[in-house]
Amino acid sequence: MPNKFTEKSVPSSRIARFTSLGSLAGSLTGNVIKNSVSAAFSAQKPNVQNTLLNTNNAQTLTKHLAQMRGAAMKIGQMLSMDAGEILPPAWEPILALLREQANSMPKHQLLSMLNLHWGSDWADKFEYFSFEPIAAASIGQVHKAQLKTGEHLAVKVQYPGVSTSIDSDIDNVARLLKLARLIPKSIDIDTILIQAKAQLKQEADYRIELAYLEKYQSLLQHDERYIVPSTYKALSNEFILCMEFVEGSPIAQLDEAPSELKNTITEHLMELVFNELFTFKFTQSDPNFANFLYQQDTQKLVLLDFGACTTISDKASKAYKQMTAAMQAGDGEAMLAALLHLGLLRRDSPAHVKQIVKSACLMAGESLKVDRYNFKQSLIIKRLQQETMVLLSDKSAVASPDFDIALINRKITGAVMLANKVNADVRLRCLLAPFIASVEL
Repeated sequence: MPNKFTEKSVPSSRIARFTSLGSLAGSLTGNVIKNSVSAAFSAQKPNVQNTLLNTNNAQTLTKHLAQMRGAAMKIGQMLSMDAGEILPPAWEPILALLREQANSMPKHQLLSMLNLHWGSDWADKFEYFSFEPIAAASIGQVHKAQLKTGEHLAVKVQYPGVSTSIDSDIDNVARLLKLARLIPKSIDIDTILIQAKAQLKQEADYRIELAYLEKYQSLLQHDERYIVPSTYKALSNEFILCMEFVEGSPIAQLDEAPSELKNTITEHLMELVFNELFTFKFTQSDPNFANFLYQQDTQKLVLLDFGACTTISDKASKAYKQMTAAMQAGDGEAMLAALLHLGLLRRDSPAHVKQIVKSACLMAGESLKVDRYNFKQSLIIKRLQQETMVLLSDKSAVASPDFDIALINRKITGAVMLANKVNADVRLRCLLAPFIASVEL
């Protein structure tokens, strides 16, 4: 069976990674020049923005970031989600590859990591170890294995050089994106980059992820709708994480599943987000679609990748609960009060800013007032963008919430983007009822 991943050595030194980004910048510039010349010869006026956003650049960006992996690829994954409704439709199937898989590292790099962290005799412990990865992402790749004691494992091995290149990767990609004007002004790239740096530093230590994984097992141990893989500590460390192997299909493929199944799985994810916000007060804050699988036969949601998690304060949880109740009730003033508590709106914000924000929140609240809501068919994401577009160039509208609030918002947005992508009908009002029944506005 051929390897479904393209093998590419991971550039592990800072110089190699900087050189790779320089090559990317040159390729993007070349595409712009080529497309501008082509437009001129066809009697069209060259447009820098259009040439930057054509599919050649989407393919170039995806190819380079998938080969670099690490922080550079994580930025691409975040942008591919946050910009999904803004970038040209032709970008979607190309950038989707960044969310689903990276290039895999060649066998010699994999063996170097295994020998370094397990010792040269590591194979003596295994009945088999598949050198072909079953998943390859921004930080590491996953291999299926079986111990001689019988346990079936998923072994996540970090790419070499990732943990030491985070800061330089982020800084260099930031310069590239700003220089190339590749990202539309409507995307807050600085906030995304700050989040990527903080998230990656945490994700690069697999000991933290193991602890988070065990915490989630404890939180969901009595809920049969979810599967959290168990850990195998004996072979886990900062750079290798071993856990139970669990079968499942990528959640992004739900759009091809029967309606009843896609609705059920999407509701499982939505209710998990509500429990994280209001019950657990702890969230897995990276909503990348690749972090979720689903089982068609059991209708269970499989949770993966706990490298990025955050604790939710009682104050924040209460404010989100009040915000949700206010949106459902259509109470604009209560919404603004909750946004102030969350730091998502400034007290000195001009009246026109508050009015636009209130109008957008009232619009979003429509999803909480009906028995079933379909984000895709309602076009709610595009309508909200149109409603708030005027604020993107308004410096008086800028608010800087705490980093934890930004992570929570990202998880909520990720769940909405998934529901939108798979075209699910979700019973949000019913799911929310137990959480906000006692809220007084």
